[in-house]
Amino acid sequence: MATRSRFAGKRLPLTLAFGALVAAAIGAACNGFFVNPTVTAITIGPTGETVGPGGRLQFVASGTMSDGSPNQIVTDSCYWSSSNSAAGSIGTSNGLFTAVSASELTSPPQQSTIMAAYQALTPATATVSVCPAVTSLTVSASPTTFTAGSTPNITFTATAVFATGGGNQNVTNEVTWNISNTSVISSISGGVGTVLSGTTLGESTTVTATLCGVNSGNSVTITAD
Repeated sequence: MATRSRFAGKRLPLTLAFGALVAAAIGAACNGFFVNPTVTAITIGPTGETVGPGGRLQFVASGTMSDGSPNQIVTDSCYWSSSNSAAGSIGTSNGLFTAVSASELTSPPQQSTIMAAYQALTPATATVSVCPAVTSLTVSASPTTFTAGSTPNITFTATAVFATGGGNQNVTNEVTWNISNTSVISSISGGVGTVLSGTTLGESTTVTATLCGVNSGNSVTITAD
């Protein structure tokens, strides 16, 4: 008579149990339990920085993860570009911005928008300005008085001296104009500001300028006579 192993009766339940474990593992994988987190959005920085001619600035791309885990640095996985070659260039694969040299820099400051593209996500942007050190910034205006109630154009001029030399340079179109009383002049474009109607005798506004983070050393006051 053939002898039956005492383990033979246990083989089928063990086989079924193993099969169930395999099926559960496959099912878990299909349900995403073992899917690696992905990058859902990116941001880059720094932004709004100013560098001198020939200077360098490293941009960094940070990815937001789908599972809420800490952001992942994806700088070397992005495609980088710069919008303004007059400001500088950027390494397409590493995010390193290099400003143009002093001899190549015209009409400072030159600003560029830096863009990083990652896979099919919406590209992220930041800005950088290239400007030599400003050693002097002055402003002037003509006329400085006007008849109350009239609406003349006032011409403003900004002049700068840079550390890189070149003497006085007209930077009227490059500065940011600061107006103390916008009910007299609301804005200045291309060096021209128009007095608003309704000004009264003695009403005035004081105007200064800012360039590359430097405020003008003087101001001009426009007054209604």
